Amino acid sequence: MKHRLFSLFSAAFFALQIANASGEAPTDSAALIQVFAGVLELDNQTTDLGDEVRNDVDIDFSSLPSGGIETEYTFARGWVHWGLNPGGSIAWKNDDTVISGRLSNGSGSTLAVEADSSLFLAEIHLGGYIRGRLSNRITSYAAAGPMIMYGYNDVNNENSGYVPQQLTPSSNVVFKETDSSDINVGYYWRAGIDFSIRQDQHIGFGVRYMSAELDFNKTVGKLDIKGPQYVLTFSTRL
Repeated sequence: MKHRLFSLFSAAFFALQIANASGEAPTDSAALIQVFAGVLELDNQTTDLGDEVRNDVDIDFSSLPSGGIETEYTFARGWVHWGLNPGGSIAWKNDDTVISGRLSNGSGSTLAVEADSSLFLAEIHLGGYIRGRLSNRITSYAAAGPMIMYGYNDVNNENSGYVPQQLTPSSNVVFKETDSSDINVGYYWRAGIDFSIRQDQHIGFGVRYMSAELDFNKTVGKLDIKGPQYVLTFSTRL
């Protein structure tokens, strides 16, 4: 019931803003191009390093600098626009993704794991969007759809080894290879608000969310690459 009331209130508020707005909606048919920059905050998680390890290892992600581009092709135009939203982004961080844990390998030994890991992500997407004019100078938007994500993981400064019950360390290596990559299908959504600074140019801010499962099978295994991305934007019509 609360969700229905919230939806009705939101729809009524949006309709009121449209009714109260003055002036003519833009008639330019050119696509809107939006470039953005921000940080991606991935969810920390655990992963399985393989059959020889009986427990999971913690993966602690740091903030990843990111940037990209969005395009809006309008199918229906007015004070509320809707249409197609293709775009893409990249995110990266060197040597600041921490892999750590202290695990039992089932033979009376303990596996101590600590390593830095760099991560590179690139995605392209194609979804639908809706954009509404709140006033003559302010618009808000939302979009969602499927995406394809590519990821590359490189393990650096590895410090790991088996520690038997007698506390005599040995030099067994956990990661058979130091880098791995994968590509998979996921989804995205985005929402934000734009402020007009001159004819057909806007600045604003927004939130994006991405989610895809990548299997770095040669290093840290399967990871759910998901989390919010906070961005500043600049938009213009070409």
